Amino acid sequence: MTAWISLLVGCASLPPPSQDRGVDTAIAASSATALGRRADQSVVPGQASAFRPLPLSAYSMDARLALARNAQSSLDLQYYLLQNDETGRTLLRAVKDAALRGVRVRVLVDDMYTATSDTMLLALAAYPHVQVRLFNPFPAGRSSTVARWALSLFDFSRLNHRMHNKMFIADGAFAVAGGRNIANEYFFHDKEGNFLDFDLLVAGAAVPKMQAIFDTYWNSPQVYPLHEIERSPDSAQALQASFESLVAGTETSYPDLPPTVPDLMGYLPLSADLAQPGPLKMLHGEVEVVADDPAKATGRAQRGDDPSTVTAHVIEAMRAARSDIALCTPYFIPGDRGLTLLSELRQSGRRISLLTNSLSSNDEPLASAAYARYRVPMLKLGVEIDEVDATGLKQLAMRTTGIDDRAARPAAPGTPGGMTAALLRNAVGRSHAKLLVIDGRKSFVGSMNMDLRSSRLNTELGLFVDSTALARNLSDLIDGARNLGSYHLRLAEPGDRLQWVGTTNGVERVHDEEPDVGLGTRLQLRLLFPFVSEDLL
Repeated sequence: MTAWISLLVGCASLPPPSQDRGVDTAIAASSATALGRRADQSVVPGQASAFRPLPLSAYSMDARLALARNAQSSLDLQYYLLQNDETGRTLLRAVKDAALRGVRVRVLVDDMYTATSDTMLLALAAYPHVQVRLFNPFPAGRSSTVARWALSLFDFSRLNHRMHNKMFIADGAFAVAGGRNIANEYFFHDKEGNFLDFDLLVAGAAVPKMQAIFDTYWNSPQVYPLHEIERSPDSAQALQASFESLVAGTETSYPDLPPTVPDLMGYLPLSADLAQPGPLKMLHGEVEVVADDPAKATGRAQRGDDPSTVTAHVIEAMRAARSDIALCTPYFIPGDRGLTLLSELRQSGRRISLLTNSLSSNDEPLASAAYARYRVPMLKLGVEIDEVDATGLKQLAMRTTGIDDRAARPAAPGTPGGMTAALLRNAVGRSHAKLLVIDGRKSFVGSMNMDLRSSRLNTELGLFVDSTALARNLSDLIDGARNLGSYHLRLAEPGDRLQWVGTTNGVERVHDEEPDVGLGTRLQLRLLFPFVSEDLL
């Protein structure tokens, strides 16, 4: 037995960092590149940054593909999840094409879910000008998630910390950041469940700050080149051939969007805008970029008292609110310390509204159970709570992505969304957006959830934007989801009984139990309820 345990421990050791790894730094934006010139044109003199909301998945993917196809000097990608599916293969095909044009490509992926994408990433890394690195990697059992954890039993504390950041930077001129991972479910291409989410396209002074953050992660001790962790016996030529075979046919996965059809906020696809001369249609203002130090993965924030975390910055912004705070987050688990904060804010007259997932739309049962503990206390404080109606949110998403739900047939060629109503009709609609609007002026967009994992365990990235125009856009989005696809929570007499109030076709309907879920799911929640309790702060 002792020998077996020793073998497991030996298998689970990371290799020592390579002495010849060197330090890579970002390539600054330049007017010598087309994207650099467009960024310069699009930032108004006297304003530090320019930005454009990307609320629709099809337009958000179009932005990434357009940037990759127009890049001339560099592409830097940092993601928690980069899946080996239609979405991941489509984006990486465009990234590979850029590398073949001589663009330097750096891809940084958290290692949590790479068991199914390792071969794709190895094949991508076989191309010239491409580097792939992993954050906090599993050292053994890489063929499956189960094997990885089984061979890392004595390293759980380290591996429980993940890189949750999401960022895409092209030529140091434009960046896309927000809540979307690179996987089908984040771009409305999944048959079982899809997320409504939000990204921001950014240009100007904020982008070099994001490049510096990427460099900090890329060169950190927590990051390993993929080839130091995973090797292939195949030649570079064979790997490239396998990649070409893997991505063949992806050109139909995300067809070009109609160049004259704007999204619900009036913006044309970025691909169409870049094909025309002149400055891009963007909003303008100050953007503060904040990110956790990659050393957070060593446990430095685990006591909840690290003032440098993204969560600490969000809490500071909430404390500075003068009148109202609107929160939109898929997971909200305040804990006792978070309840104290909410109580202080309410006592000082701040209005607080929360839009989060219901039990039926939440993909994390434990998060639902933990959040459920705090609904009644929050309502007693006067916090306004709305929970996403999975069915209503799905219909809202299908409507705004242009999918024809009137018949089980494919949408018209070029229609945003790229899937059929027949495939998506049974898919669950979920919210994954992480948004904060304060006093109708300051907004937060990022990767951070309002829970313990984001505050103490995972690394996160966020953008604070000072812009009444963007705040108005985000408020309209949150209100739209609330009005068309949510239940309003209230306390009913006698006691602390919860009720969910929904409105369909102008008719109000009151639910005394968790709506849209069966008895088994409700019983599961009640069984988990006594055993989950987390602090946010």
